[in-house]
Amino acid sequence: MSRGRRFGLLLLAGIAFGVLVAVIKGQGTGVRDALGNTSAPWVVVPFLAGTRYPRVWQATLVGIATTLAALLAFYAAEAAVLDLGAHPWYTDLRLTLGSGRLYETWGLLSGASYGALGGMWAAGWLRAAPVAVGLAFVCEPLIVFFLWKAGIWGGGDLLLRYHWMWIAEVLIGLGAIAFVMAKTQAGSSRTGRGVG
Repeated sequence: MSRGRRFGLLLLAGIAFGVLVAVIKGQGTGVRDALGNTSAPWVVVPFLAGTRYPRVWQATLVGIATTLAALLAFYAAEAAVLDLGAHPWYTDLRLTLGSGRLYETWGLLSGASYGALGGMWAAGWLRAAPVAVGLAFVCEPLIVFFLWKAGIWGGGDLLLRYHWMWIAEVLIGLGAIAFVMAKTQAGSSRTGRGVG
């Protein structure tokens, strides 16, 4: 597959992810809103994109590009999903696209970091790189809890109301970490037996 086509498909995957999250989040409050506001799934996008590029600088750039494509698609889809009042669609689009500056800034950092980790994993430099994805799932509920307790973020009620969802997120992260570590150990033992 050509580089341009591969890059285009990764951008399309990021766009599809962003639209899907906006649709899941929906208009109202409740479980859908809580699911749509989880952050950890957003690191999967740049990591997987980065695995397609064994040169770390390319993986970093594609991680940023796919994250920004996903964010742009999310906010554009939100303009269609949310009822923002009686005005034209382009006003809705302007309202949603201008609302996520903090997330876009953090998206640049997470996109670059997780894209680079994906590239390092693809190059064989860091076999346990996927552990970082699992850690994002494990740590998010703790970070939300501490930010809420410190009065920095007001979304802690989602943590308390849907504790089953956060427990599931931690279990997904722990499962991913255990899987990666088992695969890494199995690969190390095979290599060790072959050498000795």
